[in-house]
Amino acid sequence: MPDPRKTVLRPEQSQQDILRALAQKHLMDATSKASAELGMTGASFVILGIAIWGQELSELDQGAAARMLQAIGTIYDPAASKRQKEAAEIKRRKAVNTIFAALDLEMAQPAGAA
Repeated sequence: MPDPRKTVLRPEQSQQDILRALAQKHLMDATSKASAELGMTGASFVILGIAIWGQELSELDQGAAARMLQAIGTIYDPAASKRQKEAAEIKRRKAVNTIFAALDLEMAQPAGAA
C-alpha cells in the first residue's frame, strides 16, 4: 500500500517566499478568529499556540525541540551578533531535520518479520 503522507517540502527560495506568505495569511486568519472566540488578544493566543506547538514537537524529540526553540530565540535576540544569528540558523535547521527524522519514524508502517 502506498504511503499517503505528504512529503516534507524543501522548496527553492522563490517558492519559500510564496509558501511563507500563504502560511502567514492562514495563521493570521486563525489567530484573529480564535482570539475573538476565546476572548483574548492575538498575542495571548500566539503565546498559547507556541506553548502547544513546543509540546507537540517535544513529543517527537525533546532535545531537538529545545535546540530549535533556543536557536529561534537567538535569531530574534536584538543583542545577538550577525555571526551568532547565522550559527543559530544552522542549529535551527539541524534541529528541524532531527524532528523530521523522528516524525518519519513515528509515522512509519511496521514491517519485517523479526
